[in-house]
Amino acid sequence: MDSLVAQVRDAVTALRAELDKLGELTSAADRGARLLPPLLGADGPRSYLLVSQNPAELRATGGMFGAYAVLRAEGGRVRLVKQGSSSDLRSFDPPLKIGAEAKRLWGDLPGIYPADVNLSPDFPAAAALYRDMVRRRTGTTVDGVLAVDPVVLSYLLGVVGPVTVPDGPSLAAATAVRTLLSDSYRDLDTKDQDVFFARAASGVFDTLFTKTVDPRSLLTVFSRSISERRILFWSVRSDEQRALADTRLAGQLPEKDTVPTVGVFLNDGSGAKLGYYLRFSATVTVGECHPDGRRELRLKVTVHSTAPKSGLTKSVTGLALSGDKYTARTFVSVHTPTGGAVLTGRLDGRDTAMGSGTDGRRQVAVANVETRPGQTRTLDVTVLTGQTGAGTAELVHTPTVTPWTTQVVNAPSCEQ
Repeated sequence: MDSLVAQVRDAVTALRAELDKLGELTSAADRGARLLPPLLGADGPRSYLLVSQNPAELRATGGMFGAYAVLRAEGGRVRLVKQGSSSDLRSFDPPLKIGAEAKRLWGDLPGIYPADVNLSPDFPAAAALYRDMVRRRTGTTVDGVLAVDPVVLSYLLGVVGPVTVPDGPSLAAATAVRTLLSDSYRDLDTKDQDVFFARAASGVFDTLFTKTVDPRSLLTVFSRSISERRILFWSVRSDEQRALADTRLAGQLPEKDTVPTVGVFLNDGSGAKLGYYLRFSATVTVGECHPDGRRELRLKVTVHSTAPKSGLTKSVTGLALSGDKYTARTFVSVHTPTGGAVLTGRLDGRDTAMGSGTDGRRQVAVANVETRPGQTRTLDVTVLTGQTGAGTAELVHTPTVTPWTTQVVNAPSCEQ
């Protein structure tokens, strides 16, 4: 590599990064195929929590854990045995134990409220915590946690066709997201919404496991969903978890970057369901080289609200913690590359105060971004990488109702 001219070297580096991404997906599919028989109960019964993440109320891994279903897998057959919601689990006093780093950023909230277990983007930690909460409240002990969101359900509906949900509207690919995250708040009360979410998720998966579908189409859906971090899985069995730990399916940032990676994770601070109306974009620009081999990365995140100025129900506007029930408060957490640091933060061109903490070898900065209907806010954060002269970077972010618009602007590698 060192003998190549700069332009060729940079092109090879970029190509390797793209191949690594493709390899990650195909590797995950291969490992998934090998793990699938025991996961589906070929070696004995298994049980899982199927958790529906609700991006209308954002959390770092995708959305609030609202509804869940207990699935039992035996001999390759999967059936629903129980349903519930986070509200059924109530709060925990004293709080359940959480990691020290998460506690410094979020206090005891993840250990108190089931809907807050995933304020940090570490899905294995959130899944283990939620599993323990369900066990303590219901006596049900499961072998793992599978999380999906309504967008995944819409992708699957495109393969299996419309699904009828008991005591609720039917779901179709083109309208499922709107039905689950908008219409249901208009037509159902809070308790019925949780039940509907659980039945919707279990209904789609039940159809998936009982209907003959085109395997190629199904693989495309799963590959897309895993790539977008909309399907996450954690197993209580350490050997299975190790097999998936370095894939996107695991839902965690790597302990050490192969390419400098910036994480942008979102948490609702409104106590509302306004996430349905938020649109996000992000650009990472690789900047100056430092004498010690570090590089500056300039991150630009925009938040735009499409929410109306009136007409939303109380189930959408919720607690209105921002002071105005139509203003969305979003806590934007920026995680630096491993060994990196946060240098500056500006909101709409002005210096802004940010909370700070750590996530392993990454520094974390948290900004409060409040967005009124029709408004666009811009958060600019400059971070420093670890000691790498790489001219490429990668961006990882919370999946939201609509896809982010993202761009990484690369630069020539630093001379070593």
